[in-house]
Amino acid sequence: MNWAWHQDLKPVPKLVLMALADAADDQGICWPSVATVAAKVGVSTRTVRRVMQGLIRCQVLTAEPRHRSDGSCSSNRYRLLMGGGDRLSPAPDGGDTTPGHLSQGPLDTGVIPGTTIGTQKESPQPLQTETRSGKVMPENGGGGASVDLVYPNALSSAAQDQARQKLAGLPADMAQQLLDELAAGIKANVIRTTPLAYLRGLIARARAGTFTPEGALLVAALRRRRADVDAAMQHNETRCRDQPPAAVDPDNPLVRKLLDTRHRLQVKKRQGD
Repeated sequence: MNWAWHQDLKPVPKLVLMALADAADDQGICWPSVATVAAKVGVSTRTVRRVMQGLIRCQVLTAEPRHRSDGSCSSNRYRLLMGGGDRLSPAPDGGDTTPGHLSQGPLDTGVIPGTTIGTQKESPQPLQTETRSGKVMPENGGGGASVDLVYPNALSSAAQDQARQKLAGLPADMAQQLLDELAAGIKANVIRTTPLAYLRGLIARARAGTFTPEGALLVAALRRRRADVDAAMQHNETRCRDQPPAAVDPDNPLVRKLLDTRHRLQVKKRQGD
């Protein structure tokens, strides 16, 4: 982590490098997903991919693809070059950037190019999935603190349980964002399969680092707005309950008139009985 602090980088690249350093072992090796790094830094997965390419060009990082035992792609294996690297040369396509600073150009590819030959099989070490909130969706059948998520109203209790299982292992912030994207898709009537199948596709994109929230942003904003309104109303109700009732002035003409009217109505009611 101290090594990452001392790198001559712009703020966002330095934060990405620090997120990788936080997840790395003593040899500087780690394999967090792009989505996990994006959640830690607070930027989009697209930005993280672009920044990682710049870090590789600056020779402070290498990346190589990893595959699971079934041959499917997993998150890249990263190695931090803590021995130095060419930090005196400007980054490619840097334009007028200063030496050692990363270009913020339009590079955007789905795969971060590797710098070593061959691939790595996925090791049993668990994926680092800490988020800004520090919460992670528990693995299937595993323990861990429960995470409160807001599910679309259209999902039944059984469907919510299945969705929770599919989201296992993802950062809680990312899991909520995927559920919000699902809710937006349901409301817009754009889902041509089933909600759970649609969610499965969103999860696959998130794990691959290619998910970009669209409707989820509006859903989250509306939820925050409703929460703010509810909190304001609850505050007003509490304040009204805490205030003592105002004292009645019997000499007030309006009060006397209201009391006389109530008295006449009570007399008429007794006579009618």
